[in-house]
This record gives sequence, C-alpha cells and structure tokens, in this order.
Amino acid sequence: MRAFAWFTGLLIVAMAGAGLLAYPAYELVAGMGWRFDRIASRVAMLLFALELIWLCRHLGIRTRRDFGYGLPWRQFIAQSLLWGMIGVLTATAGAGLLLALNLRTLAPGFTPGLGACSHLLVIGIGSGITVALIEESVMRGGLHTAIARESGQWAAAILTATLFAALHFFAKARIPADQLSWLSGFDLLLRSLLPLTHPLAVLDSFLAWTTVFLILGWTRILTGNIAVAIGLHAGWVVVLRMLQEATVTTAAARESIWVSSLDGLLGYWMLPWGIAIAIALWLTRAKWVPRASKQ
Repeated sequence: MRAFAWFTGLLIVAMAGAGLLAYPAYELVAGMGWRFDRIASRVAMLLFALELIWLCRHLGIRTRRDFGYGLPWRQFIAQSLLWGMIGVLTATAGAGLLLALNLRTLAPGFTPGLGACSHLLVIGIGSGITVALIEESVMRGGLHTAIARESGQWAAAILTATLFAALHFFAKARIPADQLSWLSGFDLLLRSLLPLTHPLAVLDSFLAWTTVFLILGWTRILTGNIAVAIGLHAGWVVVLRMLQEATVTTAAARESIWVSSLDGLLGYWMLPWGIAIAIALWLTRAKWVPRASKQ
C-alpha cells in the first residue's frame, strides 16, 4: 500500500496548496468571468501534476506500458475510438432514461437545432477527451500499475475507484463572489469535504462514481492497457456534459430516490445501468478482450 499512501498524501498536499493559492490566482485573472471553485480545482490539478512527475519517478513508473499505453499507437487509437462510440451509446441510454422518467428536462431558453446541438457536441467532445486522457493516465494508468505491483490487480482497481469517487466531491461547493477572501480556498476545501461527513446523504453519488470506475478498472485488468477505459470514459463524459448544458433538474427529480440531490444527474439509477454494462462486457469478453489487448 506504499504507492497508495504516497498518492493520497500528495493529494492532501495539493489540496492544501490550492487552499492557499486559489484566491491569489482568482485575483490574478479577475475580470475573465471564471468561477472561484473552477480556478481552485485547476490550481489543485496543476500542483498535483507537478507532484506526480516526482512520484512516478520515485515509484519507477516510467514507460508507456506503465501508464497503460502498451498497445501500438494505431491500435490504441482505434480501440479508444471504438469504445468511445460504445460509451456514447450506453450513456445515451442512461440520458434517455432520465428524460423519459421526467427527471431532467430541457433548460429554459435552450432550443434544439443544428447550431445549438453542434455547439453542445463540441463542448462534450472537448470535455470527454480531456477528462478521459488525464484521469485514465493517472488512475488506471500510473497509479494502477504502482498499486498492482505491491498488492495485486484487484486491489489496484478497488482502491483507485473508491479514492477517485471521493475526489469527485472536491470543488463542487459554490462561494458567492461577494463573500470571497484570502481564506476562501480553505473554506471551499471544507465545504467540499462536508458532504462526506454525512455519508448516507451522498451514498448515491459515491456508489454511482465507484460503479463507473470499477468498470473502467476491470477493463484495465482484462486488457492490460487503458485504451478501452479512455474510450468508455470519454464517451460517457461527452453525453454527461451535453446533458448538463442542455437540461435541468425537474421537481420530480428532487423527490426521486433515483438521482442525487447534489447534481440531479448521478444516482442509484447508475447501479443497474452499470451492472448491465458489466454483464454485457463479461459475456462478450472472448470477442473484445483479444482485440483490445493484443500487443
């Protein structure tokens, strides 16, 4: 567990650094319209990226294969694109369910059309590619390899899934602009961690994230690389991001047990959705695993 302990410790240091530097960074870019919480999260990511450079060298994570990029590039890209489309299709099924159950509805002022949908698609694809490349390279790539060397593949998948699920609560709080001060970075950090002190209130979101990351970790175990994980992750984020931009939570959702009160998107509905995807992957593994893992 040495690698996991190092990773967790450096995360704490990066968050503390973001707490200290978030407000100066906000003041530096004042007038550009960026929310404080988004700036704080970017500062934390930058600090953690610098820490990771040292940590990877310290843990001996140096090669492409260590980061999950062992496939030849053409094959890797082909697999990522294929599974990206599968990710979009499976996420669209989930989005359709939310709309059909009246848990989400079109945002006021949003009119479906070629221009609006094209704009949404660009936003979704940009977010999907960026998020998937960064998160999978770190979590299912370098960190998975480091933990697996010490504790085995499944320990790596479970630990990275639960840790990353918890990290998705960071910088989700909002602080009004007129209440910002030099201590607001630490205030944001405390507000972000506050939901975790009431585990039952956020259990739906936590289990939803954990389900997603366990599926991605499982594909890493089966294939030995992160091509499938990057594709699925990117496809899911594309649809999620578009849904965030084009729809809003309904009154019915606020009374429903199926979606979380935190964002009105994730929730218990993702458990049967994730189980169905896992079953489909398992039943078809003889067809897709050889193609996704062939070196």
